[in-house]
Amino acid sequence: MKRRILSLLLVLAGLGASALSLDLPSAWRAWMYSRAIDSGHSNILNYITLDREVFVHSQNRLADLRIIDDLGNELPYELRNRLVPPSQPSGIPATIRENSFVPGQFTQVLADLGDRSSFHNSIRVQTPESDFINWVEVAASDDAHAWRIVKPRAPISRFRKENLEGSQTIRYSENNARYLRLRIQEPAHQFPVTAVEVFSSPELEKNSPLASGVPLTALQPPDPNGEASETRWTVDLGSAAIPVAKMHFETTEPEFYRAVRILTSIDGKEWQSTGGGAISKFVVGGKTEESLQVDCFELWGPRLWRVEILNANDAPLSSVRMALAMSWRFVLFHPKENRSYRLIYGNARATAPQYDLARTLHIQPNEVMLHPSVFAEELTSNYADPRPFTERHPNLLWIALGLAMVLLGYAALRALRTPDPTAS
Repeated sequence: MKRRILSLLLVLAGLGASALSLDLPSAWRAWMYSRAIDSGHSNILNYITLDREVFVHSQNRLADLRIIDDLGNELPYELRNRLVPPSQPSGIPATIRENSFVPGQFTQVLADLGDRSSFHNSIRVQTPESDFINWVEVAASDDAHAWRIVKPRAPISRFRKENLEGSQTIRYSENNARYLRLRIQEPAHQFPVTAVEVFSSPELEKNSPLASGVPLTALQPPDPNGEASETRWTVDLGSAAIPVAKMHFETTEPEFYRAVRILTSIDGKEWQSTGGGAISKFVVGGKTEESLQVDCFELWGPRLWRVEILNANDAPLSSVRMALAMSWRFVLFHPKENRSYRLIYGNARATAPQYDLARTLHIQPNEVMLHPSVFAEELTSNYADPRPFTERHPNLLWIALGLAMVLLGYAALRALRTPDPTAS
């Protein structure tokens, strides 16, 4: 009975393995993995999204991605971080008309945007200050006499001691007023402002899944043995092929402003600074405003990540948790009629393809696109490793070298034991 059960299990295992593997056309046998793409529509642009598994199994940072049809023909594609390129902020010239200080209260800066000012919604403060956190009120006026507050309270910061740049940009209600007034809450001394930059920026997609990225980890509590001055997370992604781009935080703390430091490591011994930012939550006019995401420059290579909230002399944030995410990757393509397609990857020898589509694809802001499903990953059953024989079998070189040394030693020993015929 036990033998029958074992045989049945082996058969089922074999059937399961065969169900998750298939033959690829001979020209594509060097690709180890593939996924079927649900039937697309040939009349419109299609796109699929890549998940963590594709990054892990891609052999060279997505350069080995290909789309092939059921006849083995390669289909051009375009790989992008966004479906539609983001609108770039446009700068508006601003002249400082007043830069004064009210002792015990604030520094006041008055900026003139000109008599034909276009709409604007953000301002960046230029300052030589190296370490600070200050609250700022922003007001707008058409004549520099009657003012309306467009941002009652917002923070600016910099943490040069921690090698963190912070943020000196404030977003406010969009308007086309000629004048902007900043009141920087620093009662002890005048806050130095050398210039201001005003922009008309696209609205932030704070609640958009695209802005949040693709989750890599669940929200998790910090390391239990951290110091009170730092709340720390150490995360092993298990792969060096995943480019982390975002950190998401969650906390029950009602109001705070904290710097965040990001470090990476390959071996867990040497840690390198990878940037940082700040997280905050505060109440303005009875409404809570929060910024609980920190973006970082996408980095390939490290599998170990360390994220630290710098608490300084404040108590650690209550019930704080953190999660890592990566940016979205969209694969755009035009399917042909009556063809089925597969996404293939996992070839260390493949180089990034070059298609005309990269130069000819222009997506309109309201263009309709189809998002077909991508099925489960499958192994290539007729896989042919593209590496040279010596790379596929590195131990053979050492075995051959060992045999050669043994043979040379044996030959030398034979030579020493053989009598010299000239001696007789």
